[in-house]
Amino acid sequence: MNLADLSRSISSVIMARGEHYLRSGYVESVRELKPGLYRARFAGTELYEVLVQLGEQDKVLSSSCSCPYDMDAICKHQAAVLMYLRDHLQENASPAGFESAPAASLQQMLEMKGKSELVSLLLSLALASEQTEQIIRIYLSDAQNSDGIGDYRDLIRSYINLYADKHGFVGWGKVDKALQGAELVAAKAVQVFEENNPLQAVRINLCILEEMLELLQASDDSDGTVSGMIEDSLDRIFEVAQLGEQLPPETAETLFHLVLDMTQHPEIDGWPDWQLDLLRCANELAVSEDLQALWDEQAELLGQSSDTSSWSSQYFASGVAEIRLEQLNRQDSGEELQDYLYNNLQYSSFREQAIRLALDAARYDEAIRLAEEGEALDNANHLPGPLKKWKELRYEAYKLSGNALAQRDLGMELLCDGDLSYYPAVKSAYPAAEWPPIYNAILDRLEQRWSWNNVYTKLLIQEKEFDRLLKYVHEHPREIEEYYPHLLADHLQEVVAIFQSYIKQSAAESSTRNHYRQVCGTIRKLRNAAGSATAELVANSLLAEYPNRPAFKDELTKLLESF
Repeated sequence: MNLADLSRSISSVIMARGEHYLRSGYVESVRELKPGLYRARFAGTELYEVLVQLGEQDKVLSSSCSCPYDMDAICKHQAAVLMYLRDHLQENASPAGFESAPAASLQQMLEMKGKSELVSLLLSLALASEQTEQIIRIYLSDAQNSDGIGDYRDLIRSYINLYADKHGFVGWGKVDKALQGAELVAAKAVQVFEENNPLQAVRINLCILEEMLELLQASDDSDGTVSGMIEDSLDRIFEVAQLGEQLPPETAETLFHLVLDMTQHPEIDGWPDWQLDLLRCANELAVSEDLQALWDEQAELLGQSSDTSSWSSQYFASGVAEIRLEQLNRQDSGEELQDYLYNNLQYSSFREQAIRLALDAARYDEAIRLAEEGEALDNANHLPGPLKKWKELRYEAYKLSGNALAQRDLGMELLCDGDLSYYPAVKSAYPAAEWPPIYNAILDRLEQRWSWNNVYTKLLIQEKEFDRLLKYVHEHPREIEEYYPHLLADHLQEVVAIFQSYIKQSAAESSTRNHYRQVCGTIRKLRNAAGSATAELVANSLLAEYPNRPAFKDELTKLLESF
């Protein structure tokens, strides 16, 4: 994209909006930070910042805006600034209206001042902004002092309050800004951990966690930003917890109680994944039998806090069982581990591990029995996902045990269920003379069965069944865009006819610019298949057929110009 031809790269709608903003004086200032790099402040409904990097001959190398718009590569704010640059830049000149970057850097200017002047500056900044005061306090405070948690909490809340409405609610679009305090505190938590103070690091992260849980109830977290901050805090706590027995016993015990107590926080009730994350952290810190007993008691208490027949309660119980299993796996407890697995076969991950242990021990009949039980349970509960896993494990058991007939039959079932990876083994399991009717039966079954991964067409391509592939594309014209390269050698005329019919139908059903662009994208593929002349005929016929669709005309014209 070049400043001289912005309209070729930016949609007419965005250009019109950008021009309106430019003429209305919303571009407040444009500053050249260094040769070719410009920063503009844009005063719309919010104050946004636009950065533009220009190369030789005013080529736009990059452009970005702090606004949340993400529908197109260029927003109306960027368009306004780019038009401003286009109108004001002169070759080999720094035009009026641009601010030049200062000769001395901020660091150099500060280094020239004395201590008393810098203290005065910081005090004046602190008086002007509550957030700045809290940042200065945290920077100057003793990071190792547990009494300083209040300062961290105040900083987080000061940013939240700054961007909340009069009812205390943070709307979408302001959440990122409201989290700036939490991000500063999170950086402090990382620093404290790196300075070998795991206890204070966990305290700070728990502070963030508490504040974010409360914010979650008073914000529009559609983008998951607050949730992400919570999960990041939990990850940092787990990083500390993994030290476990490497920590001094008294430190591990203190951390254990801090983390375990957090599982009872009223704001975390109803968030089982986060409660389980905290329990997993506490389990890592349970370095004595007494602490492990407390952990068991708390896990059981949390599991009883809701209806035991509800999905959430069952999910939580499954998570607790997983944590206990992780511990047994670490301890390599042999018989105890196997007993625990067999006592919890209602959980699919436990059944899977039990089957794999049986396979490793060459107990193939037991592995097959466990897999068949899993299939029966999942069939009863209408769970197709895990069902395939049990079949795959049973297939592995048949293969390892040498049961070729059962392996072949189950491989056929898995293949016809949509897994092409079993095709070579199934094919090699039949004598050559018996294969043709079996092969045709497989194709017929796959043709009648919908598959998300297009196993039918993949097999047609693999076996070079292009006549049958053409029949499929005739019945599903949309698929011509994907499969035309495989049909060109033998069916060029049919490919062109399908393209033309599909493009005509798509154009008739289109009503927005995005739809029109999709139609033009299909015409480009027709050009790849049959050449520019054929594609131009189709594009020109659409121009003639739809003279009253200006957006469509615009897209078709740009398409023809690109040929």
